[in-house]
Amino acid sequence: MNHPLFRLLQSCKTLKSLKSIHARLLIDGSITFSDLVLNKILRLYSRFESLNHAHKMFDEIPEPNSFLWTSLIHGYVENRHFTEAFTLFCRMRSDSIPPLNFTVTSVLKALARQGRIKDGEGVHGFVLKYGFGFDVMVQNAMLDLFMRCGKVDLARCMFDEMSEKDIVSWNAMISGYGNNGRLDVARKLFDNMLDRNLISWTSIICGYVKAGDMVEARVLFEAMPVKDLAVWNVMVSGYVDVGNLEDARLLFEEMPFRDVGTWNLIVSGFCKLGDLESASDYFKKMPNRNVASWTIMIDGYIKSGNLNNANLLFDQMPEKNLVSWSTMIGGYAKNGQPRLALELFERFKEQGIKPDETFILAVISACSQLGILDSAEAIIRDYLGPSLYSNLYLVTSLINMYAKCGSIEKALHVFKMSPNKDLLCYSTMISAFANHGLGREAISLFHDMHRENIKPDDVTYLGVLSACNHGGLVNEGRRYFKQMLLEFGLQPTEKHYACMIDLLGRAGCLKEAHGLINTMPMAPTSVVWGALLAACHVHCNVELSEVAAAELFKIEPENSGNYVLLSNTYAAAGRWGDVAKVRAIIREHRVKKNRGSSWIELGSVVYEFVMGDVSHLESDSVYFILDLLQEDMKLLGYLMGDEEK
Repeated sequence: MNHPLFRLLQSCKTLKSLKSIHARLLIDGSITFSDLVLNKILRLYSRFESLNHAHKMFDEIPEPNSFLWTSLIHGYVENRHFTEAFTLFCRMRSDSIPPLNFTVTSVLKALARQGRIKDGEGVHGFVLKYGFGFDVMVQNAMLDLFMRCGKVDLARCMFDEMSEKDIVSWNAMISGYGNNGRLDVARKLFDNMLDRNLISWTSIICGYVKAGDMVEARVLFEAMPVKDLAVWNVMVSGYVDVGNLEDARLLFEEMPFRDVGTWNLIVSGFCKLGDLESASDYFKKMPNRNVASWTIMIDGYIKSGNLNNANLLFDQMPEKNLVSWSTMIGGYAKNGQPRLALELFERFKEQGIKPDETFILAVISACSQLGILDSAEAIIRDYLGPSLYSNLYLVTSLINMYAKCGSIEKALHVFKMSPNKDLLCYSTMISAFANHGLGREAISLFHDMHRENIKPDDVTYLGVLSACNHGGLVNEGRRYFKQMLLEFGLQPTEKHYACMIDLLGRAGCLKEAHGLINTMPMAPTSVVWGALLAACHVHCNVELSEVAAAELFKIEPENSGNYVLLSNTYAAAGRWGDVAKVRAIIREHRVKKNRGSSWIELGSVVYEFVMGDVSHLESDSVYFILDLLQEDMKLLGYLMGDEEK
């Protein structure tokens, strides 16, 4: 072990240097003579998160012993590859390699993190067979597994039967009881402990923080003989979680030492509270920032709707990871800026970062809003494999995307391909049918869902009512509107009322629609009155148009559409004097007509245009084709604009 390369392993700090040392050992053949060297290299590859190199090296060892198996399994666990760790353990057993107690504790940790209680109990039986039943480390790992899986009584039974308990055993029980909402029992155990360490104090304080009892948490915190950074952070985090930013700030200022995580907590707290000015002040004061610091601040601006500041910070980031890219792209999509989301996605593709499902969902959301299918399908083709149908979030997003892009057939195909459908999946497909005017299909799917014993929620019923609305199914709409309250106890929301009023209005049942508005348990909003006004315009009911418009002028006096609808209703009734009055009101209040725009996707490029737009290079050709289309429509009997009157 005096070889200089062996000593280099002890001081190895980077993956690059480790690869160099490994290569040198392979060349001079030294690596084959020492399991200790092999073990060290395996652990270093795991530490540098290069499990592929670790596994490749392991597979080249002719007869790996228990220590080498354990090193590889432990590496997978520490890198959160829990399923692979358990698979390796099963291979180890099938090869009849006797495990170490550390092998078992690593595997139990992996199963605990995944909540795999049945596999854990199987390992427990294996433990007893190999004589580890009285090993304190193994028993402590079992306690942690039981507690994380909610098997509190099993954990207590094992704890009580342990002939030897160390401080880790007590801490596992205190933490477990706290995490399972049994704070009273956790406190009794804590009070009965003869010897406590920092983890004991932190565990009981975490229990009170999780329960939202910051008063008792503070009492225990002040009673601690010694405090470390972790417990200070727990307290600051607790105050942030309950929205008490003043005490969080005061405690933050008292701290004798802080790390970047502490600063991130306080910045995140002010962001959650919506106090972006204070959050920005603390962000600027940070002595050091990591990627999370920048992302927290960007997310705060996004949630407040300030995309400009979010984008400025994003562009200033010295380093970006998948989470930061996903936050910014998702922020654009959620704030109605899908084009900017897709432009940023194009920049992301140059970074060589592999996207995850959350990221893909944000991009698909942007494609859905724009109704562009080519870009969306390219993303699906490039980043999603056959396993996408097992992920219900992705399935639901794809159904929604295809429906919004006008391809109901593809939406239905994705729905049918999903092996396990939940409430959200059914509700999304019902809404998709509804928005495509397929009312009967939506109702049929609603009954299919009922037969699968999936209980509908208010979102499901909104889709069903929308289906009745688009399909003109008035009687069915009345029935389902009553059913949601009487059979399922679901109180209709403003959206349900708006949908029903629109349905009744389209059918000409204007008095019934107005009567329904008067029975609403909440104050009618612009959506409700807008539905009635639109229906009154279609059926030329001047009296109720005036009622609806009067309410709308109070709620949203700047919305030009309401004035235009009332004016058009007057015009249709030949009341030109009233038309003049409405136009005078528009001039008096300086109401501006909302700018409308449309877009189209060609060759995965989105083109946006407004009325009279001549900015496109080929606008002459566009208008020439538009004129031809108008002439064709006239020949087919369609009337254009004022010709309808």
